[in-house]
Amino acid sequence: MNRIPMKGRDIESLLYMGKIASVNVEYCGESKKEAKVVAKLITGEEVETECIPVRAAGKISIVIKHYLKMGVDKLIIQDIDMKEIRNVDTEGGEEDEVQDRQDSKE
Repeated sequence: MNRIPMKGRDIESLLYMGKIASVNVEYCGESKKEAKVVAKLITGEEVETECIPVRAAGKISIVIKHYLKMGVDKLIIQDIDMKEIRNVDTEGGEEDEVQDRQDSKE
């Protein structure tokens, strides 16, 4: 399976969007001075960083694991019915924005 190359910050962005299922760190060589972060997405695809220092890969991995443990993927709205979305600026509401601004100056 081919992995999609990404930057570490982009993999973290996938996490915040609720797209990561799991994460691992793989060493890039026998010296174990560099590693890459490999994340498995909820679609089954895998993404990876380039070889970066082990400490940086570990930090990215730990952040992702902590967020997954906290259940951040359950807090993010992924699939919703568009009928439930309304523009509060144009629909409903009897509020007078000008009046609200005048009241706030008092």
